[in-house]
Amino acid sequence: MQIHTAIPEDLNVLADEVELARIISNLLENARRYGKSSDTGITQVDIAAKGREDWVLLKLRDHGAGVPPEQLANLTKPFFRGDAARTAAAGAGLGLSIVDKTVQRMGGIFALTNSRSGGLVAHIQLQRAADLPPGADPQQRLQRPMVKRNLPPRAAPAKPPTAS
Repeated sequence: MQIHTAIPEDLNVLADEVELARIISNLLENARRYGKSSDTGITQVDIAAKGREDWVLLKLRDHGAGVPPEQLANLTKPFFRGDAARTAAAGAGLGLSIVDKTVQRMGGIFALTNSRSGGLVAHIQLQRAADLPPGADPQQRLQRPMVKRNLPPRAAPAKPPTAS
């Protein structure tokens, strides 16, 4: 697998670091399985990010065959696997569904499209974080969101019994 990145150093995003790492790992694994170039058999992935107003747009693209257009909308449904995936996959068809739900929990939007020049493109839109405060570690580019959308309210933890 060859990975090419274009991510500005000063771009910060509101996201859970562990969850964002899982999202990217899942998308890279998906590309490794299904995004091999037909002429070389090597998976090439382009990862790019750019800021737009209050958002960060992250794009991961492989250079494989892509997905039949009629199947694109189903790829984020649990247990769905496209025709090409059914013969070559060992997975259960949950990966892209998990990515979609995780991005939503972080207040973002996830979409899949085919590239005009071939390959599948994963688009992730997350809230842009404010510039890092003075003295902050420049390596800490992720900031946790204050509010996660589409989550049910948490129940209050049970109180331990009191001793009599």
